[in-house]
Amino acid sequence: MKTTYRAYRESDISTSLYSRESEQDARSKGLLSSDAELLWEIEAHTQEEAAAIYNLRMGFEPYVPTGAPRPCPKCGAWFYPEGSGECWRCGRIC
Repeated sequence: MKTTYRAYRESDISTSLYSRESEQDARSKGLLSSDAELLWEIEAHTQEEAAAIYNLRMGFEPYVPTGAPRPCPKCGAWFYPEGSGECWRCGRIC
């Protein structure tokens, strides 16, 4: 299941990546300014995939997921239970 992620520039030195859910939460808490500039939007299966693309597009060091990858208990695909806990095939596992 893919999720939409958006990258925003909030100032000359501040950019952020949000899923649709986290963007709504950040806006409601005043953490994302209404005048933040939308840089781009992607769809990704997991937070790790989105963060890897974000770092690549922004010219940052490669993204390093949290914890060690493990096989999904449902399908056997690799996922990061200590990170997002999302399997790219099955969705949220942890």
